[in-house]
Amino acid sequence: MAAPLPRLHVRPADETDRPALLDLIREMMPGIDAEARWRWMYERNPGGRALSWIAEVHGELAGCTSFFPFRLWLDGEEVRAALGGDGFVRPAFRRGGVGAALHEASREAMAAHGLGCMYGAPGAMNVTPLKRGGSREVGDVARWVRPIRGAAINSAAGRLPLALPWAMPWDSAALELMLPHDPRVDAVWAAARPTVRLGAVRDAAFYTWRFMDAPAEREPAFVIMRRGQPIGACAYELTHNGTVLRVLDLLTVPGAWHAGLRAIVRHALVHTAASAVDLKLFISDGRRRRMWWAGFVERERKPFLCMVPPDGDRRFLDPDRWFYTGADSDLDTID
Repeated sequence: MAAPLPRLHVRPADETDRPALLDLIREMMPGIDAEARWRWMYERNPGGRALSWIAEVHGELAGCTSFFPFRLWLDGEEVRAALGGDGFVRPAFRRGGVGAALHEASREAMAAHGLGCMYGAPGAMNVTPLKRGGSREVGDVARWVRPIRGAAINSAAGRLPLALPWAMPWDSAALELMLPHDPRVDAVWAAARPTVRLGAVRDAAFYTWRFMDAPAEREPAFVIMRRGQPIGACAYELTHNGTVLRVLDLLTVPGAWHAGLRAIVRHALVHTAASAVDLKLFISDGRRRRMWWAGFVERERKPFLCMVPPDGDRRFLDPDRWFYTGADSDLDTID
């Protein structure tokens, strides 16, 4: 006779678990088109198909978690890693160690799947289970904000940096809508990647999948052009009823970061009603890039967590290496 399963049983999910996982996705994200999310995040990710784990308590479905493979650029070479996402424990099973058990099981499987790390800036509810499952708090991600018109500027009076006049839009760089698999993005990535110590591979395949193929279709992507040459790529979403232009990603060729920011601010002023522009960066990265020179101030922050396999590469735990933005997310809309 087979031994009975323990009270809490965590196992890798397979194709037969798709209906159960879709039910859990609908439960954790009411109103979402779960099938569209499945096709986008679980099946068509250029980093690879999603890996998922299911938790059962006394044979009853209790929760799940998933890894979404990402290609990372680490010190000049491409490595395989993952975003953690869709971590959910049904309310009836919370505070029983289910979340921590899911994260621990996923960590134990990382080496077998060739994953150097799992990373992200999770919601507050997931921080404690992730830490109990083996994640480490590496640093803090901050929201950098620039008021650009009206009440937003007045409300920030006395707190804007002295360099704000120098950050006003003035050069010729402008945003042009990106094409699927746009070769201009590959050119920008080829120029930019020597400056990236650790971050997602931001080539045309990534931008096409992450923004242009996203089900919500609310995060347009652009190439930043100057004098006929691509100097950057970016994507944004209008949030807070259109009053905030949230930059989800910005990648530029060396020396063009502030030109890219100015182009985005000018675009926001001309083409939107937004009163502020913001983006997420590691605090140390934002300071290194002198965000205040472009009129951006540091606001609220949240912890960045990283999980590595036992005896894994410690470079993933170095906050000064990371280039992290809102593109490092499994969500296709933030508002």
